[in-house]
Amino acid sequence: MINFLKNFFDKYFYDDEQYAALFILSIGIVILYFLGGIIAPVLVSILIAYILNGLMSFMEEKGNSRILALSVTLFIFGLFYLSIFLFLPFLSRQILLLVSDIPQIYESVNTFLSNQLAQYELQSNQLDEVIINAFSYVPTLFQNALLQLNSGFSAVMNALLYLIIVPFLVFFLLKDRDIFINHAKDLLPKKKNLLTKIWNDLNIQLYGYLRGKGLEMIIVALVTGFVFYFQEVNYSIILSILVGLSVLIPYVGAILVTIPVVLIGLFQWGLDSSFYIFITSYLIIQALDGNVLMPLLLGREVKLHPVIIITAVLIFGGIWGFWGLLLAIPIATFLRAIMLAWPTREDLIN
Repeated sequence: MINFLKNFFDKYFYDDEQYAALFILSIGIVILYFLGGIIAPVLVSILIAYILNGLMSFMEEKGNSRILALSVTLFIFGLFYLSIFLFLPFLSRQILLLVSDIPQIYESVNTFLSNQLAQYELQSNQLDEVIINAFSYVPTLFQNALLQLNSGFSAVMNALLYLIIVPFLVFFLLKDRDIFINHAKDLLPKKKNLLTKIWNDLNIQLYGYLRGKGLEMIIVALVTGFVFYFQEVNYSIILSILVGLSVLIPYVGAILVTIPVVLIGLFQWGLDSSFYIFITSYLIIQALDGNVLMPLLLGREVKLHPVIIITAVLIFGGIWGFWGLLLAIPIATFLRAIMLAWPTREDLIN
């Protein structure tokens, strides 16, 4: 074991710059692990500013002044932000409606499963025990979660914090972009070829991923909302948002969001032909997203094996919950960029 560690460090840590890079990365990991929840608004603001900076830099490269590029970028961000406020009342009403209908949804699904399982030779008490054990916690779970999202004090305070702090942070991050970048460079060691290589590789992959996923999320949510609206689906706004957000969690997201879609469809139509039309349209949206839209928008920006993607989602989702699910792929991309950019002693010799 000692020889293995000695050979490992001799192969990958033969220069002071590599130790400096390891130290900086370790500090970043420790901060994220222990303070990730506290500084979440800052991280979200940095992520939004990073995406908007692409538009701002593009306009500057076309010969526009920095003030004009900043103004147009902030105007677009402001419109998007304003649309969220205008949309919230509709979403809140549907959440309240869904909360009030959860007992009926539970009874409807319970009855459906009873009828379907009755064809198997199970005694009545066995059937009741299976259903009770499997679904007795569902109403309480969903009601508590939705009520917390809609009226919980903690959730409201967090939402207000994000709504107030995030736009200000995004504004100053974009306005004083060069100042922050210069300060960050001052904190780095003078010899930073490795860190520069890691950042260049990460910048190409991460920006392409975030831009593509952002567009994919918006398009899928709008198309789903449009289709569900004309099918007169109950809670169409909530479902379209969930389907849109599910694209941010590859593979796992599509599986998870299918559960409420099917349950609400069964509650509204049972096994009527309308239910099958509803599910078919939903599956068509998922198929077009996975086979047409996602390859078109993302291309091969993120070259991660499905096993690595699912593992990253499970690990970081377990550590940071909801934010871990959303940030799993960017973090995995970051780690991949480090592994590919990190030189070995053999690379130096060659």
